Amino acid sequence: MTDVTHRIDAFERALLERLSTRTRSMPFGTAYFHDDFPRRYDSNFVLVDASLAGVGPDALAAELDRVQVGLAHRHLYLTDADDGFRLFPGLVGLGYQGERLVTMVQAREPDRRSDGLAEESDAGEIGPFLVRVNSEADGGRHAAEAEMLSAFRYVLAERVRARFFVVRDGAEIVAIAELYAIGDVAQVEAVFTLEAYRGRGFGRAVVLAAADAAREAGADLVFLNADDDDWPKELYRKLGFDEFRRFWSFVKAPG
Repeated sequence: MTDVTHRIDAFERALLERLSTRTRSMPFGTAYFHDDFPRRYDSNFVLVDASLAGVGPDALAAELDRVQVGLAHRHLYLTDADDGFRLFPGLVGLGYQGERLVTMVQAREPDRRSDGLAEESDAGEIGPFLVRVNSEADGGRHAAEAEMLSAFRYVLAERVRARFFVVRDGAEIVAIAELYAIGDVAQVEAVFTLEAYRGRGFGRAVVLAAADAAREAGADLVFLNADDDDWPKELYRKLGFDEFRRFWSFVKAPG
């Protein structure tokens, strides 16, 4: 268990270093930034991995305001699940939205396969699909923001050699999963199926295609992160992923 924790932590640190243009140390952890994508929350956030014993929501929010000055949003990840529970009411009162997440490690064979449904694509081809997904997310986004979020796929492809697995309906991409690998550790990320195509095994197909590709490339530890309160977690269990640890995300959106 300790070895898996160390390997995932090292992987995530290496991934963040590659995907950031700069970092900044702070008393509770590290702030990560990508100056070309200042409005992308997952490129500009604070990772809190030190003890917050005795630290209240007001003090934590004030530190974020100091470190993330110049950004329109505020975003932090808390690695200590107990701190997340304790700070949740106060941070929500300050305008943050909190989400409990779970890291799941693939430790078993899936209940069944979906061979032949998914195939690998590239950063250029998946652009229109990502623009559509990002446009429809969170009740609808401005077109420029959707384009910005989609454009980050080129950073992923260049900096971490991200791979993209898709299912098509004819020529149209309808489901996707991303794969990041460093050494013998790999992460499946950004799993999404268009709503009209859900329940047909397409999410299963892209996740398993990504996980299988990771193992074929030499990874013996494959994990993903999921919303701890949402249905995809149950699908991932069927695909051989077990809950490993929990953490929190808090976001304060502009305005």
